[in-house]
Amino acid sequence: MRKITAAMALGLSVMLLSGCGKSDSKPGDSKGSGQQSSGRTQPEKGKEKAPEATGVDGTWKPINKSPIATMTISGNKVTTTGKLACPGTLKPGKKKSAIALDCTSKDPERSRGTLELAKDGSHIYIEWDGAAWGGMIDSLRRA
Repeated sequence: MRKITAAMALGLSVMLLSGCGKSDSKPGDSKGSGQQSSGRTQPEKGKEKAPEATGVDGTWKPINKSPIATMTISGNKVTTTGKLACPGTLKPGKKKSAIALDCTSKDPERSRGTLELAKDGSHIYIEWDGAAWGGMIDSLRRA
C-alpha cells in the first residue's frame, strides 16, 4: 500500500511539474524581429540568473497540503518553516536519504522518514515513518 501511495504521489508530481498545456504559437512563427528564437530567454542586464542548485541542497515548497511551508537543505542540515518550523538533519544515502526533524512541538506524523530526489532533480518526496500501513508523504518542488 505504501509503495502504491508513493508511486501515485510521484506520478502526480511529475504530471504537475511537466505541464499539460498547449501552445497557441505555430512552429517557425516568429513575432517581431524575424529572428528565430532558441527557446532560451536572455537575462536582463544587471540581473544575471543564479546557477541552479544541484542535488537536494536548496529551498523546497510542498505541492500537497502540509504543515511545512518551506524546507531548506544545506549539506546535512535541514530547516523547515510554517506550522512545523524546526531544525533537522539529513543523512545522505545512495538513492534515499534519512531525514529527522527535531521540533520543540513534536508532530507524530512528521519526525523521521526517507527523502528521495527525482531523477531530473526537480522535486523530492519524503515518506515519513508512521503506523504499520505507512506514514504521511510530502512532495516538494524547488522554490
